[in-house]
Amino acid sequence: MKQMKLWGLLFVLVVATSTLDAETKRYQIQSAIIEYATKSSGNVMGIQTQTEGKSKTLFKEWGKVELHDERTRSVIMGKEAHSRQTTKIDHDNVYIVDYEQKSIHLYDSKSLMQSEYKDLAKNTKETILSMGGTKTGEETLFGYDCEIWETQQIKLWLHKGIILRSITHMMGLTHSIEATDIQMNVSVSDEDLKLPDFPIKTMQQGEPSPMPQMTPEQILQMQEMMKNFTQK
Repeated sequence: MKQMKLWGLLFVLVVATSTLDAETKRYQIQSAIIEYATKSSGNVMGIQTQTEGKSKTLFKEWGKVELHDERTRSVIMGKEAHSRQTTKIDHDNVYIVDYEQKSIHLYDSKSLMQSEYKDLAKNTKETILSMGGTKTGEETLFGYDCEIWETQQIKLWLHKGIILRSITHMMGLTHSIEATDIQMNVSVSDEDLKLPDFPIKTMQQGEPSPMPQMTPEQILQMQEMMKNFTQK
C-alpha cells in the first residue's frame, strides 16, 4: 500500500509541478475544473494489486495555482484499503497533505529544487521530452483537440497542456486516467482551492522526506526511473 501511495504521489508531481517560474504559463487555458476516473492493476514484485478511484484537478491563473485531489480504493492480496492524496501548487510553493499524520508538508521553490524531487519540477511536455518521448499524432477527445505524446511507458492525450487521458505502464502496473467531466475557463475560487485545516510544516534541506519508506528493490527502481526523467 505504501508503494502505491508513493507512485501515486510521484505521478501527481510529474504531471502537476511546473518549472515554478512566475512568468511561465503551465497551461494554455486560464482556468479549469476537471474530474477523472483512475484505474491501476498489475503485479508488483509478486503482489497482485488493483486500484480504482476518482480525482479532481482545479486550477486558475494559467496553472500558477492548482489543486489536485485523489481518492482511491485498493485491493492488495485480497485486502481492501482506502487512501487520499492532495497536492497544491501556489506559485512558488508546493503543498503535500499527509492525511495519516494530519499535517501538510510545504516545499518552497528553493527547498524543492534542493530536494531529491528537483528533476520532477517540469511541465508535462518537458517531462515527456526528457524521457525521450515524442508527439505521435492528434485526436479529438471528448470534443477537444488533443496532441498525443508517447514514451515507451506513457501515452498522453493533451489539450492545451492539460491531460485528458493517460495510460502508463511501469513496474508491472498499468495505470490509466480519463477525464469524466471537463469545465474550461470557469470561475475557480480560493475556497475551491482550500486545503484541510492541518498544521503546515516547511520542509528544509536535509530533512527526512514525508514519502513512505521503500525497500532496497524499490529504491533501485526509483533510481532507474529518475535516470529516465533526467536524461536528455
